[in-house]
Amino acid sequence: MRKFYRKIALTLLVIATGYSVEAQTVLTLQDCRNMALEGNKNVQISQESVKMAEYDRKVARANYFPKISATGTYMYNNRKIQLLSDDKLNGIGNAGTHAAQGLGNNITQTITDIFQNTPEIQQLILQSDWFRNFIQDLPNAGVFQSINAVGEEIVNTLTPDTRNIAAGIITVEEPIYVGGKIRAYNKIADFAQELALSKLSTEQQETIITTDQAYWQIVSLASKLKLTESYVELLRTMTSNVDKLVDEGMATNADRLSIKVKLNEGEMTLLKVQNGLTLSKMLLCQRIGLPLDSEITLADENLENVEIPTYQQEYNEEFIMENRPELRSLDIATQIYDKKVDIARSEFLPTVAFVGNYVVMNPSLFNGFEKQFNGMFNVGVVAKIPIYHFGEGANKIRKAKSEAAIQRMKLDDTKELIMLQVSQYENKIKEAESRLTMTTDKMSDAEENLRMATLGFNEGIVPSSTLTAAQTAWLQAHSDLIDAKIDVIMSNTYLKKAVGSLNQEN
Repeated sequence: MRKFYRKIALTLLVIATGYSVEAQTVLTLQDCRNMALEGNKNVQISQESVKMAEYDRKVARANYFPKISATGTYMYNNRKIQLLSDDKLNGIGNAGTHAAQGLGNNITQTITDIFQNTPEIQQLILQSDWFRNFIQDLPNAGVFQSINAVGEEIVNTLTPDTRNIAAGIITVEEPIYVGGKIRAYNKIADFAQELALSKLSTEQQETIITTDQAYWQIVSLASKLKLTESYVELLRTMTSNVDKLVDEGMATNADRLSIKVKLNEGEMTLLKVQNGLTLSKMLLCQRIGLPLDSEITLADENLENVEIPTYQQEYNEEFIMENRPELRSLDIATQIYDKKVDIARSEFLPTVAFVGNYVVMNPSLFNGFEKQFNGMFNVGVVAKIPIYHFGEGANKIRKAKSEAAIQRMKLDDTKELIMLQVSQYENKIKEAESRLTMTTDKMSDAEENLRMATLGFNEGIVPSSTLTAAQTAWLQAHSDLIDAKIDVIMSNTYLKKAVGSLNQEN
């Protein structure tokens, strides 16, 4: 958002003044840091990782609540289900007909037994038309037709139409006890979020360091460019003066050649510094998210002397342990591995869960096979108790404990290395301050030496070679002074990073 407002302000400046944005862009060190932090891809990736960790934390929290799911299905079968054989179903479906046939046979047999002594009467009855018609029409009697109808209904019941089946189920699951796994996962999710924030802090500090390096590199080269331009201009003036002295016989051709050689060297040095400054600005533009050809000017670039801020850094070992993001990351990783021990243990502890279901189907089974949707619900408790796994659980727990122990050892080793790093940067600051003191004294001597050489040359008692040597020494002393000041600034910046306080000032 800050970058958006900055672009609006620069656009308004263009409209109001008519100048190009690039020509008016003056950036402070803090501006460069802010723009680099906003545009750096690694920082953006770390910011997205923080969001991902937050989502993972919410996912872990959701495991405390019931899970509700719905499942539906449809199935087509090319045959019906038949619960009895064809012969038995045929017997049930034609029960009335079979009963009529049996009754007819029984009547015929009874007549045969009654009139066995009078065969004439027996034959008369059995072969009569009315008796044969009676026996044939007997299955068509209402009672036997009713029996057949009942049989058909039974057959239909025993052969339900299961060619089209639809069913659905809604399930509710709520864990009651899972060996502490859910609690451990939630702790890990919390730690993972802290770990992502710690990694983000690390990326931010790395971005600040690289931005500061590019910034002060430009300041150094810009100051050297001014010195080199002044030096070259001075050499050009001396070349003109020596040419006049040679013409008047007060200097030799050797003096003139010596000055020209120094001038050529100075112009070559000037070209290298100009190219170096251009490339350094392109590098800074890339770091802060501007086009490489942007014309930028740094706030410290045009200062006569680089100002060294006053540093007041208060820290101790406890402060470093709490604020150094790498140590914080390792500490969090150690706690995550401790929780993984709990997860490994929970896999071999009893688990208890509540389960509820509502089932609906068509055809339904609650009132015979009805061709309509009908359902029921059920609730229960599911428990799982591990009994024996041939040492699998114990070995998994031992492995998790070993991983946690390795992380603790890495943490202890990193603590020692970081404290060593802090000591090194403390010594580097002392060296940089000593170097600054020496270069300041050297600069004073070089200025006095140049003043004396200039006076001597103007009086004609000092040769031009002595003056150019004094000028070269002054240029080198001034360049060393600039580098010494920047070295003090960067050494303090490195120390801030080492103790974990670098991004606290933003």
